[in-house]
Amino acid sequence: MKRTIIRELVEKHLIQEISIAKQQHPFKAILMTGPAGAGKTFTAKNLLGISDYIRKFSLNTDEIVEFLFPKFDVTLKFAHDKADPLAQAQAQLRDIAKVGTYSKAAGFINRGKPLFIDTTGEDPAAMTPVLDQLIDLGYDVGIIKVFVPEETSTQRDIARERTVGAYTAKIWGDYEKNVIAAQGYDKYAEGKPHVKVLNPEPFWNVFNLGKKDVYGKDEEGNKKLIAKARSKVEDVEGEFPVSIEEVDRVIADLKKAVGMDSGGFLEPYTVPNPIGASFYKGMLALLQHTKGRYGQEITDFYKALVYAPDVVERSPEVLKGVQTLESITGSGEITDEETLIKSLEKFKSLRHKAGRGKEKKFTVPLARDILKDKGVGSPDGLSSEPQRRKERAATKVASKKFAQTFEKKFPKAPYTLYRPRSRSAKETIQMTKILADPSVTDIDDFEKALVDAKLWKKFTPHQLAETIAKRLVEKLKIR
Repeated sequence: MKRTIIRELVEKHLIQEISIAKQQHPFKAILMTGPAGAGKTFTAKNLLGISDYIRKFSLNTDEIVEFLFPKFDVTLKFAHDKADPLAQAQAQLRDIAKVGTYSKAAGFINRGKPLFIDTTGEDPAAMTPVLDQLIDLGYDVGIIKVFVPEETSTQRDIARERTVGAYTAKIWGDYEKNVIAAQGYDKYAEGKPHVKVLNPEPFWNVFNLGKKDVYGKDEEGNKKLIAKARSKVEDVEGEFPVSIEEVDRVIADLKKAVGMDSGGFLEPYTVPNPIGASFYKGMLALLQHTKGRYGQEITDFYKALVYAPDVVERSPEVLKGVQTLESITGSGEITDEETLIKSLEKFKSLRHKAGRGKEKKFTVPLARDILKDKGVGSPDGLSSEPQRRKERAATKVASKKFAQTFEKKFPKAPYTLYRPRSRSAKETIQMTKILADPSVTDIDDFEKALVDAKLWKKFTPHQLAETIAKRLVEKLKIR
């Protein structure tokens, strides 16, 4: 009886840890468009209430760029002359950032995560094939248009640490021509049930719509007025064809269209796209039937075919998920290894394209070589190949030392539960030092020390579940 209780608790923990079971907005993608300085992030967060959780799954290379450029002491103010060594180095580093974003996107899509695509989007013709691919993989897409006058876009870009530079005006002009005047996204969405422009009228982000004055700080840290209540924002320059009352109406309609209420784009736990609905229901069923082992990813359907064929046979939802994969990959019925591999490779290709991926591979050494050759920045931010070999060797030694220390101090505890997932020698050495601490006398002390040192994340959900089970076994004295 006690063993059954433990097993049920562990299975419940595993299922709850799996992300798809907790997703409120599975298979939803928001495309946030607008020229530089339009305030897309501010609009999404502060005006539309799009949660931090959704925005966490951002497909914006700028985040990686802002991390990567300083590693090489390369300025975030972009150079645009192709003959300029700085421009060449920046281009290589941006390519690396793109590859990182594409890889991240492929992982998000495989898990049915909500996507937040933050981009200027001035060329709908270039963007819509990506949206088509997302729809084909089960996503519903909502498009938002944010706009400001050209002078405002240019001045805000100049004021930022990361600037587009001379191309800001061109991006603004293309956006005004292709998105505002020609209504490129609106025409694309016509007749498509799983893509919707959430604000047919563009949102002119030029007013403080609140009832209180808004203040910030200048470069010297002094209090600075951003905008008076119900007035134009102080740094807005240029003309705009809307009144504050018209903007109130547009943002109210947009909030309703985006919102989490019934009928809103982000209505929780709804997947209108039948492809996404098939995957979603199948993944949830796979979670339940395999006690959390499979079901977190779309590719787990392939694993189910190999390792749990009985589940595919007895669960209509799982079978439907498999059949949907067969349909979108064009593999036909998966009956053997050859058809499974064919379907899997095709799915990976579709997922890659939906993540705006490119076939060309870029590597860090490529950017480093450019920087060395052109004399730009410092390549010391990233290790050379000989250094990486040394780091791998150091990690191997550190892991061996950790294993020896652990098994010596806790001979009866299962080492596999505590093996560090990180390949960092520094973190493994840190864990070894925690073990060697005389105040750490039992597993509970060790676990607390790991949490305090922020090293607990080095364990998988399955390992955490097993650890919980182990604690219960000890407390109930079951042998």
